Formats: sequence, C-alpha cells, structure tokens
Amino acid sequence: MNFSETPEFKKEVKKLAKRWRSIPEDIEAVKMYILPLYEQLTADVDVTEYRREFFAGRKAAILKTNDSAEVIKMRLDVASIGRNDKVRIIFVAIRTTETITFIELYAKNDKDREDEKRIKKYIK
Repeated sequence: MNFSETPEFKKEVKKLAKRWRSIPEDIEAVKMYILPLYEQLTADVDVTEYRREFFAGRKAAILKTNDSAEVIKMRLDVASIGRNDKVRIIFVAIRTTETITFIELYAKNDKDREDEKRIKKYIK
C-alpha cells in the first residue's frame, strides 16, 4: 500500500503542527495501524480478524464504502496532547490502486464533523 496526502490535508497538518508539534510524527505512527487493515503483514495476524477488532472499538469507523474504496475516520493519538480524543484523521483506501490517501485532519474543538464535500471529491 502506498500513502499519499491531498493538498488540503498538507495545509491542515501544517496548521495543527503549530499547536501540537508531534502531529507529523503521529501521522507516521498511525500508518502502522492502517497497513494491517489492507494487507497481510505477518503470517500470525489475520487481516479479517484485525479489521474486526480495529473497528469494534470507538477508535475508528467506516464512513462510506463501495466496491473499490472505503472512507475511514479515526482518532489520531497525538503525543503532544494529554488526551487522545481531540484530533481526527480521515482517509480513503482505494483497493484497486492499493493507495491510502489522507484527505482531512481536524481538531474536535475547531470542527465537529468531517467535510462531506471533500469526501465525495476524493471517493469516486
């Protein structure tokens, strides 16, 4: 799986990194949790079981899905913040091209919900 970022996402990272300096490293760390959702990394971890457990908690949710892609919203654990429930990250996983595109990053105290127009723009 390849990771990419939208121009809007890059701006949001830059903006939030001024408040919480660990944001870029936190985004790199979250990639290790996302990869096993889509590919078999080790023989002892089943992708289906990992997905079931990953989405069973309150950390992440599938917002939209179709035959070729799914949009996922999840909490981003930010090392610079005492509590981990303040920042959300939205990404699109496109199965046909094996690409994960980060499309939105926002702080819960700035914005309550994800941007539906942006999601529609990047899921085709």
